[in-house]
Amino acid sequence: MSSLVRFRDCDHSVFISYAHADDEVYANWISDFASELTKDLAAELARVPTGRPTLPPVHRSGDNGPVAGELSDELKARVARSFAMVVVVGRHYVESSWCGQELAYLQQAFGAEGLAGRLYIVALAQEPIARARQLPVWRQVFDGRNPVWQDYFESDAVGRPVAVLRDDGKAPTQAFARRFDRLRDDLVAKIKADLAGPQPNPQATRLLVGVGAPELDEAIADFAQQARALEPTVSVLELAALDQRAVLAARLRDAERLVLPFHQGTPRLGVVPGGQLAVLLDCWRKLGKPDEQLFALDLSAVPAAEPAEPEHIDWLARLACPKLPPQALLARLFPPAAPAATEPAAAPPRPVRLFIESNRNEPWQWKLLGEQIRPLWQQLLAERHIDVPLNLRPSGLNIDEIDLFNLDEADGLILLWGQKEARSLLSQINLVEDRLSELAPAIVAYLTPPKPQADQAVPALGWQVLRFQQQEAPPPKAVRPDQNDASELTRFLNDVLDRTARRHKLAVA
Repeated sequence: MSSLVRFRDCDHSVFISYAHADDEVYANWISDFASELTKDLAAELARVPTGRPTLPPVHRSGDNGPVAGELSDELKARVARSFAMVVVVGRHYVESSWCGQELAYLQQAFGAEGLAGRLYIVALAQEPIARARQLPVWRQVFDGRNPVWQDYFESDAVGRPVAVLRDDGKAPTQAFARRFDRLRDDLVAKIKADLAGPQPNPQATRLLVGVGAPELDEAIADFAQQARALEPTVSVLELAALDQRAVLAARLRDAERLVLPFHQGTPRLGVVPGGQLAVLLDCWRKLGKPDEQLFALDLSAVPAAEPAEPEHIDWLARLACPKLPPQALLARLFPPAAPAATEPAAAPPRPVRLFIESNRNEPWQWKLLGEQIRPLWQQLLAERHIDVPLNLRPSGLNIDEIDLFNLDEADGLILLWGQKEARSLLSQINLVEDRLSELAPAIVAYLTPPKPQADQAVPALGWQVLRFQQQEAPPPKAVRPDQNDASELTRFLNDVLDRTARRHKLAVA
């Protein structure tokens, strides 16, 4: 490979190379290791913007099926499309030619940079280390360099690794965790550094035109040339990619839309209905790409060198995507731009969102608090000559359901300090701030009661603490701002409006 695969583009976060016999001999040690790695990566990266809907899975080489012979193209693609690789060396690993081939292909796919930065070697006993270092493939791959080993055994007296899980199976053993945490933390740091680095050009292939029958080559090239006049990032898939699944997957992954050229003649790869079009469609869907971005280019005007079999015609008839001739498809893909609006929009694309905490201890206070805020907001809008509706969101900061909310959508945040302890409040503030890329105007509503009346508000990690008095309890019928803090509440709402104006480029007084 010319460069290491980025985490945003990889198919697998980690490829684990091992001998299946070692997993059996060591009581599913490698399976348990893979399970712990999967869970820990999910937890460590839960709040990291990866640009992906789901985390790439951890892949075990034992899931590939055969364990002898030559490496398949599919297995090579899995190695090449993995962000990192873990080699687990037990006594059966050094006897496996298959594992040696995986290591050799890792060198070819990852290069020196990958061997130095994305390879982790786990030793299950002392004796296999010495044997592995004598293997020809080992010497060839590392070329005299001494790779760093991670020992997962206490001593070689028993010849077994430390146990992954406690006897109750509920948590890792301390001996395993001490070693495993170093590997996990190093891998997570490298993933985060990769995600923080320069990202691929956003002008990557927006439209990829697939391969057609040989007699369609000229018509496909002409269509692509016309499309490039409307959108520069148009590309035609290379014929050779059909024989290299890793290359084909990479080309389709980088494309936003895919065009399938067809006519009534025999397709390439005619041994299956749909031919090369079926191959492209299958790969597109396996990558999780949407069917809504599939289009069929009808080139039936081009004479067929040989009529297609009925099975191919039936496959085309079942293909559920727009089937259009060149000019109609160009118009569908690149519709004329709508005329620019003569006047800017007077309001943001959505109402201002104020997230107010709701919880079991203070189940109704968010609404009572909102009843006090809404007239203040209307007064503020009248003074500043702008009409921006206010949307009060309860439960946006519910600690039990916080993962369900995108807090970056909030224009303002309010936490309640009623029955919770100070330590719980500070913990919740930290949790909220960890989920924000930019802190919105935020306050803590100090409710009295249940809190005792305070002479002055107390700080809470830099959040402004405003006092509110409950009236006619129980249950309270109103939550009014303390007279001394009422002006601070108005200032908070002004900050919310100012932030909204910046985000949506609104002109406010």
